Amino acid sequence: MRGPVAAAAALVIGVGMITACGSDDGTPDVPTVTPATAPEAPASSASAPAGTVVPAPAGARALATSGGTVAVLSADGNQILRYDAGNVTAPPQTIAVPGLVALAAGDDGGYVGAGPGVLGVVDAEGRVQTGDLESDQPTAVTRTPTGFLVVGTADGRVLVYDADFAKKHDVDRFVRVDSLTAAPESAGELGGQVVVLDRAQSSVTPVDPGSGELGPALRAGNGATNSTVDEFGRVLVANTRDGEILGFFGSPLVMRFRYPVADGPYAVDYDDTRDRLWVSTTGNNEVVAYDLADGEPTEVQRFASVVQPDRIAVDESGTVYVLSARDGGLQVVTDERAE
Repeated sequence: MRGPVAAAAALVIGVGMITACGSDDGTPDVPTVTPATAPEAPASSASAPAGTVVPAPAGARALATSGGTVAVLSADGNQILRYDAGNVTAPPQTIAVPGLVALAAGDDGGYVGAGPGVLGVVDAEGRVQTGDLESDQPTAVTRTPTGFLVVGTADGRVLVYDADFAKKHDVDRFVRVDSLTAAPESAGELGGQVVVLDRAQSSVTPVDPGSGELGPALRAGNGATNSTVDEFGRVLVANTRDGEILGFFGSPLVMRFRYPVADGPYAVDYDDTRDRLWVSTTGNNEVVAYDLADGEPTEVQRFASVVQPDRIAVDESGTVYVLSARDGGLQVVTDERAE
C-alpha cells in the first residue's frame, strides 16, 4: 500500500505528546492526550438520510454485522436486536443477553460481546453462552480467526480468552483500550494480528493473542478514535481531532498513508467486496466512501446520514448500516444506492 506520507512519519509513541500519565494507579507512565470524541452533529441534515431508516433503540451501544444479519445492542445492554439483512423492515429477533457494553461479529450469523464481569457468545440460532470476564470495565471486544476472544478495558488491559472462556493472557500495558481489530485469515501472515487503539495515547499497538506479546506502538495523530481492518490486514484509523484517516500495515506496523477528511471523521468500517473504506463525519451528518484499491484513499461516494452517525458497519454484500447516537434510527443503504 502506498501513501503520501513516508513510513518514517509513523513515529514510535513517546514523541510530541501533550501530557504525562502517572503510574500511581497502575497505568503506564507515558505521554497522553485528552481522548478525542465525536464532534456534535447538527440537529438535522441538509438532506434526508439516504436509503431506509428503521427503528432501533435510542442510546444503542453497539452495531455489528455477521452472516446476513445486523445486530444492535440496546442502551441497557440486556438485548441484542438482530435484523435480517435481507428484510430489515421486518421486526428484529430479540435476544436476551447479560448486560453487555461491547459487541462484535462472531461465527456466521453469531456475535460476541463483553460486559462487566461477563463474556457472551451468541450463535446463529440466538442461543447464548456466557463465561466470566476478569474486569468490570470492558470497552471493546473482538474475535480472532482462531477463536480467541479479546477484550479491552477502560483501565488499559487486554484480556485474551479461548473459546471455552479460559483466560490465556492479561496484558496491562495501556492507558485505556478503545478499539480492537483482528486481521482475518485472508491477511495471510498477518491473519489473527490484533491491534489496540488507545485514545489516551492516540496510538495503535499490535498484540499477539497467542503469546500476549506486544509489538512497537505507533503514534496515530493527536486524536485517534476508532479503527477497522480490511481483508489484507490493513488497519484503518479515524484521527478525529486532526481531521484525517490513517492507514497502517505490516508486522511491525508501519504508517502507509494519512489523508485529510473534513467535518470530524469518526466511525469506520471496510467493504472488502469493493475495496472501500466507509467513514462517518459527524460534523455534517454524512458518510463518505474512499476507494483504497491503489493503496491511497480516493473519495468515490458520500451520502446523507441519520443524525449523529457514531456507529457504522458494512456487511458482505456491501450494504452500509449507520446507527444514530441521538435517536437510535438504523439507516440501511444498499450496494446499489451507495454507488
